[in-house]
Amino acid sequence: NEPYKEVFTLRVFGELSFKQIANLFGKSENWACVTYHRARKKIKERMEGYR
Repeated sequence: NEPYKEVFTLRVFGELSFKQIANLFGKSENWACVTYHRARKKIKERMEGYR
């Protein structure tokens, strides 16, 4: 289970770069970017469900 919430929070509210996020999790910069965009997609899908 990917840490979508944590990555999204660090990127948006913590204003960390993908490289910084990747270092925190011991992963690649690409992993951080992909995880962030997947998190955004999940949030968007949930928001649309409330309309």
